[in-house]
Amino acid sequence: MGRFELTVENLRFNPNPPPITGGRQFSKSPREAFYKVEDVLSHFAQGKITIDRAIKSLNYARHAILPFQSYPQEVVEKLDKLYDEAIKILKELKTPEKVKEWLLSHGPPRKPHKTLEIFFKK
Repeated sequence: MGRFELTVENLRFNPNPPPITGGRQFSKSPREAFYKVEDVLSHFAQGKITIDRAIKSLNYARHAILPFQSYPQEVVEKLDKLYDEAIKILKELKTPEKVKEWLLSHGPPRKPHKTLEIFFKK
């Protein structure tokens, strides 16, 4: 994965996260699993989902999806720790405003990826 670290310190606010269900393809790479955490936290930070839904989404991915990916064991362990820490952060901060502030403290919001449709319009 190069220099990209699977840690909570690298989580940032994503103003345009894909849908919670079916938004990320974990089979592509561990980075997709990382971005799933960011997506869930960003959805909560924007008030689009409840804290309970956020925690359930993270737990589902952590226990029902991650173990069945063909990632190296070391990567699975890092991602499991990341998901666990994200859940603890949600439980500690409790409000969308505090979670958004926490995400923004790690750097500017993620820039949305251009869709092919937008790319070809220019």
